[in-house]
Amino acid sequence: MGVGITMKCRSFVVVSALAVLTVSVGHAEEGPRIEMFSPQGKVKGIRQVSARFSEPIVPLGDPRGLVDPFDIVCPEKGTARWADGRNWVFDFGRDLPAGVKCKFSVKVGLKTLSGQEVGGQRAFSFSTGGPAIRSAMPSEGTRSVNEDQVFILMLDGEATAKSLLSHVSFSIEGIKDRVGIRIVTGEERAQVLKTRFRKKPGQPVVVVQARQRFPSETRISLVWGKGVASASGVATDQDQVLHFETRKTFSAHFTCERENPKVDCLPITNMALNFSAPVSWEKAGKIVLKGPGGSTWLAERGDYEKEGEWVHGVLFHAPFPERSGFTIELPAGLKDDAERSLSNADKFPLAVRTHMYPPLAKFPAKFGILELNADPVLPITLRNIEPEVKARMLQIAKEKGLIGKTTELLERLTGKVMKVEPKKGEELLEWLDAVHKHPEDGDERGASVFGTLERMAKTKAFLIPKPGGAKAFEVVGIPLKAPGLYVVEIESAILGASFLESNKPMFVPTVALVTNLSAHFKWGRESSLVWVTTLDKAQPVEGAMVTARNCEGKVIWEGRTDVNGVARTGKLPSQQEVGHCNGRSYDFARGLFITAESGDDLTLVHSNWDKGIEPYRFQLRYPSWHGPLAVHSVLDRSLFRAGETVHMKHILRQTRMNGFGSVPEAERPKSVAIQHQGTWRIYELPLQWDATGVAETAWTIPKEAKLGLYDVVLLKKAPTLSNATSSPDGEGGVYSMRGEGWPAAKFRVEEFRVPLMKAVIQPPAEPLVAATEATVDLAVQYLAGGGAANLPVKFRSQIQPKTVEGLDGFEDFTFSNGPVVEGIKRRDQASYDEHGETEETEGGDSTAQDAERQPTKRQAPVHSVDLALDHVGGVRTTIPNLPKAVQPREILAELEFRDPNGETQTVAARIPLWPAYVLVGLKPDSWAVSKENLKFHVAVVNLNGKPVASTSVTVDLFEHKFYSHRKRLIGGFYAYEHAEETKRLAAVCEGKTDSRGLLMCETKSPVSGNVILQARTQDR
Repeated sequence: MGVGITMKCRSFVVVSALAVLTVSVGHAEEGPRIEMFSPQGKVKGIRQVSARFSEPIVPLGDPRGLVDPFDIVCPEKGTARWADGRNWVFDFGRDLPAGVKCKFSVKVGLKTLSGQEVGGQRAFSFSTGGPAIRSAMPSEGTRSVNEDQVFILMLDGEATAKSLLSHVSFSIEGIKDRVGIRIVTGEERAQVLKTRFRKKPGQPVVVVQARQRFPSETRISLVWGKGVASASGVATDQDQVLHFETRKTFSAHFTCERENPKVDCLPITNMALNFSAPVSWEKAGKIVLKGPGGSTWLAERGDYEKEGEWVHGVLFHAPFPERSGFTIELPAGLKDDAERSLSNADKFPLAVRTHMYPPLAKFPAKFGILELNADPVLPITLRNIEPEVKARMLQIAKEKGLIGKTTELLERLTGKVMKVEPKKGEELLEWLDAVHKHPEDGDERGASVFGTLERMAKTKAFLIPKPGGAKAFEVVGIPLKAPGLYVVEIESAILGASFLESNKPMFVPTVALVTNLSAHFKWGRESSLVWVTTLDKAQPVEGAMVTARNCEGKVIWEGRTDVNGVARTGKLPSQQEVGHCNGRSYDFARGLFITAESGDDLTLVHSNWDKGIEPYRFQLRYPSWHGPLAVHSVLDRSLFRAGETVHMKHILRQTRMNGFGSVPEAERPKSVAIQHQGTWRIYELPLQWDATGVAETAWTIPKEAKLGLYDVVLLKKAPTLSNATSSPDGEGGVYSMRGEGWPAAKFRVEEFRVPLMKAVIQPPAEPLVAATEATVDLAVQYLAGGGAANLPVKFRSQIQPKTVEGLDGFEDFTFSNGPVVEGIKRRDQASYDEHGETEETEGGDSTAQDAERQPTKRQAPVHSVDLALDHVGGVRTTIPNLPKAVQPREILAELEFRDPNGETQTVAARIPLWPAYVLVGLKPDSWAVSKENLKFHVAVVNLNGKPVASTSVTVDLFEHKFYSHRKRLIGGFYAYEHAEETKRLAAVCEGKTDSRGLLMCETKSPVSGNVILQARTQDR
């Protein structure tokens, strides 16, 4: 169970309008003075005082505090300094809390460098005001505080208890007089703070509680009134008000699904009793639903409360008898987690009733295919509707053998059928679209699908008798013997009365294709094909007439299949070129509609019908949004200094069925853009392509260019910026290139010195398997030649986790990620307010608390050793005390040395540490599998990633459960305690790997929910 943690913090700062006062004089003859002194008046969060004199007081460049211009009366300590000859600054050691008064008086006889005495205003003062609330727990705006809630108030300064009792109160809706507070002290205060803070708060905190309980579901306000004072006597001069609302009364509410608000419960859906506050399952599990004939239903947990001590409601699972009465009985003494009794207990035992089973007329889908040679019958599910259901049908096919009669089922089948010639195949699309657009909810279901296309709708009306009677829940089949597309619509007044607001019949349409043909369509960029096969024998159909239409029904291509049942269409319009048809349903608004006819039979397919067979499900690539162009830029190097020239060679090709080809001139990029990552400034250069699809450019990096990574992107458009060649002043344009070009290369612009040495860390030749130490060879050489004899170096190493991934042929496997640890693991308790939000912690920093709550693995220490190279510039060293590996790890090794260019250089290497000579991996068939069909693959490879055959493997299954418990704490606060339990259940698969190093397992899981598979094998 994941819990999101956020913090709500309210800061209250009162700033005087005289926070900064500028003292100015209009006549120079008034003499030297203080032009500006800040702050003045009442301020919050102040840390610095500054003053500016009209003339220099100390020499410029020698502001060493030789002159102290003020006599300071302030309880807070600080340090003074001169920023320059005229500006004096006094820095406090901390942000001043509330209740601080400071006075700065100009010293008598203070003179300027010119010898004149400073005049004008001579005294300045400020105050940080009385104590104010910085934040509160529960946070302001909480709408579910307890009736006896304790409030933790974080202040910006200490407040006296006397002023708190006199000037802090609660305003309660419905109560005329304000309610006073009591200050929580002693052990009770310590217990309350312990529920919210892990450490001692780093700011003043006061804990208060109202002198009387709050009413439920009532707005309340905490009034931090005018006059709350600090120990220094500084008091607040206005009210600070925090608004809250008490939680709802403890009540129980019954819910069920209904056809409409005026009728009783549906007997085919669950009934629920929900509580406004948590109730222990020990009590809730004893709630009983009693029905007719002494039948009873026991309360069950909801889907999201399968585990835990507390629940917010119970379920009674359907089905129930229709048109029956029930009572819900509660156990004695039912209370919530705050020991509150049920406020509406007088309503229980609660009487409820069920309505009749709802009327139903339902086809399996809006469109379906019935096999011609498999006794095609269109199923419809009926319940509680007319004994004879009205229906109309349109068939788009040949007339012969339209519908086979089944006397006992369809005794009154009469009407006319319209024959559509093959050239009118666009009507297929029209009818499919019309049925798909027919609404599934709302009063629009009272319109017939045939009413929208009356000119085409030459329908056959018939009745569908219900053999089991009007109330029977049964599936009735409509036999359709001849090939073709059938549009069938059911009409029912009973459905309309139940589900429509208007008193109209309700219509339920569907489309059924009766065929023995199947069409498969592959839409390519350069070539497309349609493959037509039979449904009964999966044989190719030769000579089938294939037609491709756009969303308007216009013919794009037509032709016949070859001996293999394949019709190759050549190049068809792209998805963008086909366009979009407004007014069509989603499925048919774009793309291509394909029909195939063979004799009297026909079939169809649409390019949008790809649910379940999307390319990503088979690890196939989607077409790139960059199009068929492939670009690559070759740079002379990838690291530059500002002012140097980047030489680029751009190669352009077009991907085709037979490989790469040249790109037509009109489709070639017109410019190259160089963009800095971070500032997104762009420099553009023109492109000139030769006949082979190659272009060369050179760009002189402006000396003022930003350091960092630059992207090289080829653009469709010609250069538009004024600096299209290169900008000597370093200015470029800024705009978005998204979707406008092809990324081609990257390079960096940095400030660096060219190294004069290179270093090498040489790991052991043999893999380190269960090793306790590792020997490595270190070497440093001059790039000009020769070893760095006797060079002092520093070698560091650290053990880090290693992930095994990207093995060829095993890309989707998870390898050697460590053994499963059984047992119960309790997570740290996380504190929440009533909305489940993390409260502010010490210093108002929730980030620090969040980080503290996260379980972190302690990093391995860094092993460091100072070495000296030998006379040829090399040395061998050993990394000792390697830990026992139960999963792959690696040594991060780093060699540090001093380069003659003045820089300290480092070189690093990673050395794998293996627990065994083979690696075992797992790949589930899907991350969401059924309990009855658990499929997965096991792979065993060596340390080089090559498969290992004939290796015995055992796979164990573990059950993994999460538990969360909401616990009421002292003072009306709550906390969630979390635990996870891992338990081994059984070995579910055993066997040996094949020549590919694979073992395929298919079994049943003994449990449902979250499970873990662990594969193990024996090393050599």
